[in-house]
Parts: sequence; C-alpha cells; structure tokens
Amino acid sequence: MKSRTSLILFVLGLVVFAAGLITASRHRLSPLVESRSEAALAFPALADKLGQVSRIEIITHDKRLLLSREGETWRLPDHGGYPAIPSRVHGLLTGLVELRLTEKRTSDPADFARLGLDAPQNAGSEAKEIRLTDAKGDTLADLIVGHVRPSPEAGQPDQLFVRLGGVNQTWLASGTLEADPDPGLWMDRDIVNISRDKITGITVDRVAPPAGRLVLTRKNDKLEVTDPAAHPVLDQFKIDTLNRALEFLSFTDAKSAAAQPGTRLGRVTFTTSDGLSLAADVSAQGNDVWAVLSFAGEGKAKDEADRLNRKLGGYALAIPGWQPAGIVPSLDDLKPPPAPAGPPVSHAPDAPPPSSPSPAGSAAEAPAGSANPSH
Repeated sequence: MKSRTSLILFVLGLVVFAAGLITASRHRLSPLVESRSEAALAFPALADKLGQVSRIEIITHDKRLLLSREGETWRLPDHGGYPAIPSRVHGLLTGLVELRLTEKRTSDPADFARLGLDAPQNAGSEAKEIRLTDAKGDTLADLIVGHVRPSPEAGQPDQLFVRLGGVNQTWLASGTLEADPDPGLWMDRDIVNISRDKITGITVDRVAPPAGRLVLTRKNDKLEVTDPAAHPVLDQFKIDTLNRALEFLSFTDAKSAAAQPGTRLGRVTFTTSDGLSLAADVSAQGNDVWAVLSFAGEGKAKDEADRLNRKLGGYALAIPGWQPAGIVPSLDDLKPPPAPAGPPVSHAPDAPPPSSPSPAGSAAEAPAGSANPSH
C-alpha cells in the first residue's frame, strides 16, 4: 500500500515539475510579448485624435525638426515646405500610438541623465523630445525619449527609457520610434540617374564673369565644345566630369525657389537621347551649389518630365556633387591645368660656383709648367 502511495506521489511530482518547466519556458521565450499585452499605452487617447495632429516637433540639444500638416501632406516648413516622406510620418505616429509603458523606473531628476532623460535643451543632453500639437497649439502628446535597447529579434519592439513631458516619473517602455531630427532623412532626395552615355548635348549660359555661352555636342562617343567653334585645347577630363553630372543626382537640403541662396552663376541645360531635358538655374554660396530645376520632355519623356516638375518644381536644392566651376564653367575653366614647373637646378654642395671667364692672356690661362713672365 505504501509503495502504491509513493508511486502516485512520484507521478504527481513529475506532472507538477513538467508544468513548471513549460511555464518557465514560455516566460523565457516571450517576456516582451506578455508584458507588452498587459502594459498600459503611453497615450491611450491618441489613436482617436490622430486626425487633429497639425504639427510634429523633434527636439534635441542641438537640433529642431518641424513637420507641419497641409491638407493630406506633411511638409518641412524650415526647408522650403518640401514634402516629408509619408511612410516615415505614418511610422512615427503609429509608434507613439502603440508605445506601452512596461516598468516604472526612477522619479528622481538627479538620475534622469543616466537614462538619457534629462531636459533635451541641456548642453550635451542625449534626450530627444517628440511633441504633437493640434491647429490651436494644444499638446496632444509630449514624450521625452532616452536610451534605447534595440530588439535582438527582427519585428519585435525595442525597449526604451521614456518619460512624459512635464512629468518626473520615468518608464521602461516597449515600442519602436523612428524620430531622427536630421531633415535629410524625412525627404525623398533622389532626383534622377541619367548615364553619361545618354547625354546628347549641354548648353551653358553663364551670367557670372566671364559671361558667355558654351555649347557641347556629342561626337564620336564623347562631348566636344562646338560653340565657340574656335577655342584653345581643352581638358577632356573636365568635360567628362560635366557629362556625368546627372548620374545618381540627389540633394541634401531644400529651400523655396524664391529664397535660393548665393550668387547666381547662370543656367546649364542637359538634353538626353530619351527626349528628356533638364535645366538648372545655378547659384553658389561659397563651395555650395544650389539649383532650381525644371524639366521638359517629348514623347514618352513628357510624363517623366511632368512628374519631376511636380516633385521638384518651386524648390532650390543643395546638390553636393556639383562644383561652381564644374557645373557652369567658362571656357577658361575647361582648359587643362598648367604644366608643373621643372625641378630647380641645384649644384653639388662642394662644387665651387661657376667663375667668370678670365681675360685673354692672363696668368690664369697660362698652361701648367709655363714660365712666369715676371722672372
């Protein structure tokens, strides 16, 4: 009897032990999923108010990015009103809606900097503030984001330290927030990518001194200056550099065309074998080149020209690959660089300097062993 009882207790113990293993395993495999489902939303009312969001600000100690809603389009008003990438704005708003507070942390302001949660305005602060406001200026969400622990598993939320604006309580939160204040990350900066082989001609109308017109035409698989017809020998490498100006063309910043910075250099127009032409009104601010672009097209290229005009028309764009003398060159800019001077003539250190010739009949010219006339 006793042995039967012992057997029953042993079997029950195995069952309990196995159940414990299964439960522990579940907690080890998916702690974020279970805690996330139980955690409170950071902004529980935000999902119903997304249609009211009119402005988004992202603030760090040295940068401030502003996004402003105009109808169904989000724009960057400090960068000429250039449109923001819709999916990036949608991703940020969705991340704020889905952010969950999973664990309370310190409420002592003295410890905020350790979590990257001190005031973003502080010099050297690692904090980032995200603020959403409506058309009246009322705050709909205000979040300070500190250090982030990226998820080791693709598709899983990150862990990040946060606190609500104006509140001292900090939290470990679960979610994903892509909120970099670099304006270049919020703009579709690609312009065109046209191979140099497709460029059939380039016309440069330069207004900066020396003003004048240059026309380059494709001949024998390379561009040559055809106007003016008479010109000095030119550097083909410099011409080829101009010919490659539309390959992987992009920009780094934007302003309104009316606010184009710098001194105007002139206009350069590219024509292509596809029937597309690109005209750039170019200015220079130091070594930075800004251009207002316009496109025209024939046949199938007309649709592409219209699309590019809708995307880029009305903006001055900072184009990093262009140089002032390279994109709107004068004829002198296309000349070869001067040949380097030859090496200086040097004398051996111990060699005496060359002496001037002695007068004819002087003693210095007398052959060795000759009689001295004075004796």
